[in-house]
Amino acid sequence: MQRTLVSVLSLGSLLSLTMPALAQTEASTGKKLQLEEVLVTAQKRVESLSDVPVSVTALDGDKLQKAGISNLSDLSDYTPNFKMVEGGLLPNVYMRGVGSGSNQGFELSVGIFSDGVHLGRPHQTRGAFMDLERVEVLRGPQSILFGKNAIAGALSLISAKPGDEVESHFSGMTGGPDDIQEFNAMVSVPLTDTFGVRAAFRSRDEAGYMFNENPARDRNEPAVEEFSARVTLGWDPTDAIASTLKLEKTNREQRGRQFETTHASALTGCSGENVKLDGIKNADTDEYAEIDNYNATLNVDVDVAGGTFSSVTAATGFDSEDLFDGDSSSFNTVPLLGIEEYDQLSQEFRFTSPGGEFIDYIFGVFYQRGEMVFDESTPLTIRNGALADAGRDPIGCLINMQTNVTADLEKDFYMNSDAWSGFVQLTFNLSETLRTTLGVRYVREEKEGFRELFLYQSGTKNNVDPVTGAILGALNIEAHQLDRIRDVGVTLPSVNVQWDATPDVMTYFTATQGAKSGSFDARNNNASYGPGGGGSNFEFEDELATAYELGAKMTLADGAAELNLALYHVKYEEMQVSVFDGVAGFVVSNAGSALTQGVELDSRWLLSEWFMLSGSLAYLDFEWLDYREGPCIATDDEDICDLSGKENQQTPKWTAALSGTLSYPLSANIMLDFTADASYKDTHFTSGDLDPRGIQEAYTKVNARLAVGETNGRWSVALVGKNLSDEMTIGIGSPTVLDVGGYRGTLEPLRSYYLEGRVRF
Repeated sequence: MQRTLVSVLSLGSLLSLTMPALAQTEASTGKKLQLEEVLVTAQKRVESLSDVPVSVTALDGDKLQKAGISNLSDLSDYTPNFKMVEGGLLPNVYMRGVGSGSNQGFELSVGIFSDGVHLGRPHQTRGAFMDLERVEVLRGPQSILFGKNAIAGALSLISAKPGDEVESHFSGMTGGPDDIQEFNAMVSVPLTDTFGVRAAFRSRDEAGYMFNENPARDRNEPAVEEFSARVTLGWDPTDAIASTLKLEKTNREQRGRQFETTHASALTGCSGENVKLDGIKNADTDEYAEIDNYNATLNVDVDVAGGTFSSVTAATGFDSEDLFDGDSSSFNTVPLLGIEEYDQLSQEFRFTSPGGEFIDYIFGVFYQRGEMVFDESTPLTIRNGALADAGRDPIGCLINMQTNVTADLEKDFYMNSDAWSGFVQLTFNLSETLRTTLGVRYVREEKEGFRELFLYQSGTKNNVDPVTGAILGALNIEAHQLDRIRDVGVTLPSVNVQWDATPDVMTYFTATQGAKSGSFDARNNNASYGPGGGGSNFEFEDELATAYELGAKMTLADGAAELNLALYHVKYEEMQVSVFDGVAGFVVSNAGSALTQGVELDSRWLLSEWFMLSGSLAYLDFEWLDYREGPCIATDDEDICDLSGKENQQTPKWTAALSGTLSYPLSANIMLDFTADASYKDTHFTSGDLDPRGIQEAYTKVNARLAVGETNGRWSVALVGKNLSDEMTIGIGSPTVLDVGGYRGTLEPLRSYYLEGRVRF
């Protein structure tokens, strides 16, 4: 680990050593270096980042563009203790080692908000990621101002708004080896003194960085075609009223997935197909995923006597259809066809005082209604190799591949929810240097869930015969019907104390509670009771967190540098987990308790007028305090294992990032920009059963961007490289499906280069 960390830090040393002449120039001119102030809305009011008592990473639109951050997954390289990985069925988002698995019944543990609107479903992470003013990543429970389902943190996307001047830009990029083609366009026009419109579009095509050598496919995967469009109308009829209406839609089509077999199984060991992590896969199913996301949001701010009244009204949702090769191999074992539809309506009213008084306050009310329909079907083929490995000799392989039973599974899941909440946050400015903030949110939530599973003889609508039913029952697959209603209320308090130790050092301490909604399991295949039973675990309870954070935000080097520090300790109760059952479903339960604690540092240093160095370092210690009914490694004889005292998946002890940015004038009109980034992640597990075959060893990924353009930003041309170290890393690991002894993982993007051009008018 030490050698890898040194390799990250040495990048900064190398960049620093290239700058002595620039530093001497600053010293000789006597010009004072000053970092630009970063403004955020992490506390629902515009504040300097250095004044916000939260562990926050903020990236503006310029950094997003220069770093080539084109989706939420790319943020993982620039944000300490944040990780988004592609699962086989749904994206998984983690903060400080806490996240939700692949289940349509789950809310995300990391609350994602687009212009103040909660996007709590995994497929909503596929929405438009373009023309952003900034991204704010808040770590730790954020329940008071962001709501119940921000138990691990919150990620806030702020779209760019119409301006007072005509503005437009166009950009495009092309590259490989995955043949990326992307085009972005934005036009903003003030039609009157009070009304303006801003339109943004993005088209992105990727051929894929893996190759499926199955004769039925013979193509690069995952191939992606994406188109996003957004229109934002801004109307400020008076000096006291500001309003925006945002209408956006994203269509995303994907062919193929990132899963490939990494360890031989009873079947793949006999077929001779590729079984190592190298970007070569052999899935026979014509996998696809088609998603349509929509979002309509109306934001209105009215300045009145005593503060600002805000209203956020939104309708958002998606339609998706995907076909997933559940076994990720050349065998037609478990092709899962899922169709999901989700619609959400929400309304928030909020009142915010102007600030600067003895008591500053924010209070409001919130309502959200959501309705989901999810249908899944699969023609299931169970071979002898799903039950036992007869060996790899010719006779053993003949036995392994013999079909044991076939059946058609059809699952219907329905869930609707209504949530009401009220919140208030009071800040008492006790002196010029001492402040304390008290907050509380009460949430009432009603949910109704329904799940039904049908088992049919293959190719018919007839119920399975007794023999087939018995074999399926041995694999915990049983026809059933379940429905339930839950009505839960929870009160979430928070206390914060801020002390300005000096004019340049702000310290804070926060104690808060967070929660994530309980719900209903969409993916279990039985209605039995007992450990892992789909009946006893159909309804799962709220997840709760009690968090303590001690931090400091420091301005150094007479304003040329800043250093932020946070120490956190969070205990989770009734933690929600989703574990693959090895067949075609998942087991959801409240695992018990867990503790996550650690340290986070991030810093910026303006070494010269032309050179900026920034970086972050995070240490994470995750421990299951009580997890007695955890999953076992697939090769074990036991079904239930005690994971108490163990770590979790996606919990690297150390993560670090370092970035150096040089902006140097080559002439009066031409500017050279060079940015190099390195991100490090320590060794960690990639599956919840802690299977050693899914361990991802420590790695460092390096990105770089070299650009030349006009000083006023009217045009630029850039050469960009991502994952230049060509690290081959796993996002999610899991045992193979209905195939004894095997293992698979999702391969993350490999090294790529592309050429980018940008024109602004």
